[in-house]
Amino acid sequence: MRKKEKGRVSPLPVVVTVLAYFFILLPLVVVILASFSPTPVLKFPPEEISFKWYANIFSTSGKFVSGFVNSIVIALVATVIDIFLGVTACLSVSKYNFKLKNVLVNFFTSPMFIPSITFAFVLLQLFSGIKGMPAWSKILIGHIVIILPYIVRNTLAILSSFDWTLEDAAASLGAGPVTTFFKVTLPVIKPGVMAGALLAFLYSFDEAVVSSFLTNAKFSTLPVRILNYMEFSFDPTIAAISTILILGSLALMLIMERVVGLDMFLKT
Repeated sequence: MRKKEKGRVSPLPVVVTVLAYFFILLPLVVVILASFSPTPVLKFPPEEISFKWYANIFSTSGKFVSGFVNSIVIALVATVIDIFLGVTACLSVSKYNFKLKNVLVNFFTSPMFIPSITFAFVLLQLFSGIKGMPAWSKILIGHIVIILPYIVRNTLAILSSFDWTLEDAAASLGAGPVTTFFKVTLPVIKPGVMAGALLAFLYSFDEAVVSSFLTNAKFSTLPVRILNYMEFSFDPTIAAISTILILGSLALMLIMERVVGLDMFLKT
C-alpha cells in the first residue's frame, strides 16, 4: 500500500471549517450592513448608506446612552469584585487538600449550570422582602454571582499546572506572602485571570434575563433598554447598536492580544 503523502490535508475538514466560519460571520455581516439602511424597514443589502440610526442611538427616546453607562459600571464593578473573590477561592482550593474540595469547586461554578430565568426568579423573590433596596445593587449582586464561574474556571485551569515550590523559594529568600503573590504567583496566573475577567465582563455587559427581573424605571442596563425599545419599535437602530458592540468586542480582543496574546487566552 502506498503511504499517504506528508503535509497533505483532507478537503473535508477544510470545507467544514469554511462553512462554520460562514455561518458564524454571515449574521454579523447582515447586521452591520443593515445598520446603514436609510429606511425603517430592514433591507439587505441596503440600497443607500445612511447614519441616521446611529444618530438615533443618542436620542432620549431609547435612553441607550444611560443604559450603556449603567451596563459598563455594573460589569466593571462586578468583574473587579469577582477577581478578588475568584482568585482567592482558586488559590485556596488549588494549594490545599481538604475534604469536600470538589464540592466547593462545584459550588463556585454552579451558577454556570443554573438557568438564568430560574436564578433571576429566586433573586426576585429574595429581594422582594427587602424594602428600599435600589435596583442597581440588586443587579450588581446578581451579576457578581453569575459571572464568578468564568473567573474561577479560567484561573483554576492555570493553577492546575502551577509549581507551588516557587512560592516556597520566594519565602526562603525573605519574601512575605503579599510580595510572593504579586511578584511570583500573579505573573504566572495572569493569563487565566485576565481571560476569565474578559469573559465575565462581556457576559455581565450582555446579560438581560437577571437584569430585566431586577430593574426598575430609574435604573436599567443596555440589554433591558434594547428589549423595551423592541416592544414598540423595530428599526435598524438595534442593528446600529449591535454593530458598535461588535466593534467594541473586537477592540477588547485586540487589547487582549496585545497584553497577553490570544494563544495564552485560548489555552485557558
